[in-house]
Amino acid sequence: MSTPLILVRDDRFELIEMIYTFDESLCTYKRTQQLAFQTIADGQPYAAIKATVTDATVPNSESCDDPAPEASSRDISVTYHWNGTAYVKGSDALDKLAGENANRF
Repeated sequence: MSTPLILVRDDRFELIEMIYTFDESLCTYKRTQQLAFQTIADGQPYAAIKATVTDATVPNSESCDDPAPEASSRDISVTYHWNGTAYVKGSDALDKLAGENANRF
């Protein structure tokens, strides 16, 4: 799934970033990636935006040839800060997650 992070400025939409997540359900587990946003006041004209993906794996009771993975959960976050002309991301953590998701195909 792709989710656009947008800014509304001067009566126009501006794309900040596309954030890619992936859910899968197999016979031994279900993996979900839930996206949440939080604004953080940082004294700039536009607040910082923290995007967090919670990547959770939950085994289920169906039997298959493959063993079920252990339950796990991790948060992957990036904070976008206004630099005076545009939002810039503080890390490439969500890009790495998108790469991990692409490699699962």
